[in-house]
Amino acid sequence: MTSWPANPGWQPRLDNPGFLGWSVVAAYLIAAAFCARAALARRKLGPQERRFSVIWWLLALGLLFLGVNKQLNLQTLLIDLGRQAALAGGWYEREKARRAQLIFSAAFTLAGLLAACFLLARFRQFFARNPGALAGVVVLLLFVLIRAASINHVFERAGIRQDDKKWTWVLEIGGSAVLALAAAKAGSETNGGRSE
Repeated sequence: MTSWPANPGWQPRLDNPGFLGWSVVAAYLIAAAFCARAALARRKLGPQERRFSVIWWLLALGLLFLGVNKQLNLQTLLIDLGRQAALAGGWYEREKARRAQLIFSAAFTLAGLLAACFLLARFRQFFARNPGALAGVVVLLLFVLIRAASINHVFERAGIRQDDKKWTWVLEIGGSAVLALAAAKAGSETNGGRSE
């Protein structure tokens, strides 16, 4: 049986301590705060608006998770645990690992697209009234899918070079900013207890 690596890739530390990394974290947290504000504002209105507040809370939690994950890099921990389990089980081979990475990336992309379609269909009214929220969610889902493909080295195997991965941070900041603007608008439109 192959022994576990003595030096795992994931360590409990800040993964993006530079200015740009903290800027992305700040964007996520600010957007999460605006989504929470919109959720609280919606609870003061009618039944449908209260239902919409649940969606704003879900968006706030998702953004909070992305902000924490930006620094802790939890997907690397998940990958390391999977790799260690494969090594311990004796079924980790280079070709099988590459095939598994491609299958995971394809399955993750399909799951992401199905989740987006489900959210769009299930919360059609919410996104129709809050198109900025839809745009922000789509941009962040695109980032997550690209990140998953890059972690699994799909781009490298396809011959696409990714020397500068900072361009994905534009998606993170952009998606967060669009969501923050949509949430700020939704939160401010409840003045005087009226709905949008």
